[in-house]
Amino acid sequence: MSFTLPRYFLRFHLSFTSRTASTRAKNNHGYLFLAPKANTTKFTTASIPGDKPQKVKISGGGRCNVTNGHCADNLVLADHYPRGNKELRGSFFNVHGPTDTMSWFVDKGVDLKTEDDGRVFPVSNNSSSVIDCLLSEAKCRGVSLQTGKLVTSASASASGKFLLKIEKRTLKSVELVEADYLLIASGSSQQGHNLAVQLGHSIVDPVPSLFTFKIEDAQLVELSGVTFSKVIVKLKLENVQRNIPQLTQVGPMLVTHWGLSGPAILRLSAWGARYLYSSGYKGKLIVDFVPDLHVEDLKSMLSQQKNRFLKQKVLNSCPMELQLVKRFWKYILDREGLVGDTLWASVSNSSIVSIANLLKHCTFEVKGKGQFKDEFVTAGGVPLSEIHLNTMESRIQPNLYFAGEVLNVDGVTGGFNFQNAWSGGYIAGSTIGRLAAGNANLVGAL
Repeated sequence: MSFTLPRYFLRFHLSFTSRTASTRAKNNHGYLFLAPKANTTKFTTASIPGDKPQKVKISGGGRCNVTNGHCADNLVLADHYPRGNKELRGSFFNVHGPTDTMSWFVDKGVDLKTEDDGRVFPVSNNSSSVIDCLLSEAKCRGVSLQTGKLVTSASASASGKFLLKIEKRTLKSVELVEADYLLIASGSSQQGHNLAVQLGHSIVDPVPSLFTFKIEDAQLVELSGVTFSKVIVKLKLENVQRNIPQLTQVGPMLVTHWGLSGPAILRLSAWGARYLYSSGYKGKLIVDFVPDLHVEDLKSMLSQQKNRFLKQKVLNSCPMELQLVKRFWKYILDREGLVGDTLWASVSNSSIVSIANLLKHCTFEVKGKGQFKDEFVTAGGVPLSEIHLNTMESRIQPNLYFAGEVLNVDGVTGGFNFQNAWSGGYIAGSTIGRLAAGNANLVGAL
């Protein structure tokens, strides 16, 4: 997912009065450059192609998963970032964490709710509440939004200023702008990476993260729409021989018409993003459909079911304790070769063992990833080793800042990617604001 929102936070946390700025975005990816000058309060942003942050609009199924409310401990919060979990254990979330994000929106009139799994949404269940809040606040702060422009190149002069080349998409016109500070908050945009490289940074090659699994199983397709509230999923890849704890995940799972999805699968795809990429998105997925039952207890339960319902069809009498929908129970029986008319009395003890083992260790062949959707994220970008996380300033180029997914940071599903954008944008904006305010005061003194 590409996060444009740091540019809004940047504006909200500037306190000086002498400033101008421009920003450019492609597909609502934001590039913001800031050039304080005397006696001006204009603050301009330019975005392409629309007038609203599309990534915010479509996130969370159109509801906008603002952040996650179940991670008060910053160490726990950092563990939700496959790329960045070690680096973000420091002061990053102390400066602006989930509680700060929620307070900011509530103070601006956006009522929020925290769902059972920790995901935070506007009470309206509509991302427009978040978008309207951001745009309204930008307007109140004097931000002028422009569209149809993009930054095509960036360089740093000997004096330390940035020279940006801005082009209009519809007209053949070029504008050169000089800026004292530059913030790149471009999401996973290739152009954002190009600007970073032009200014001396390296890029970790981006690969998809947070995607569903394609499973070639004609019988599984018939289960499309079936959900499981809790499963354990484990990924086995030929190119990964060592044990990686994060390649085992627990949580809800959904059967789709192309394979498997849901929070457990998405988390697994995030932690295994690079391994899956190098394996061609092929491997084995082992699913435990009854994670709270030991296999021996499951065998005993099935044996008791058989003894109680000898004359009933197996298909019509799944143990109620398993809470399995009939369609899935039939799928399991079909995989064991038990046809619909089979009576419990005809089920052998070895078949009971096989059913139990299948429910605990059901193997699927992963044949690819689901279609890469705009609302999902990528792994890769500017390495965190090239950034001062306490200010978000580049270690390579002074007065250059980064925030959001342009960095090699990505989180699992649940509001964590937005929180990375909020936190990084706040830190970068606050830092630039303090520096620019100090420079403006110095100019005034001179």
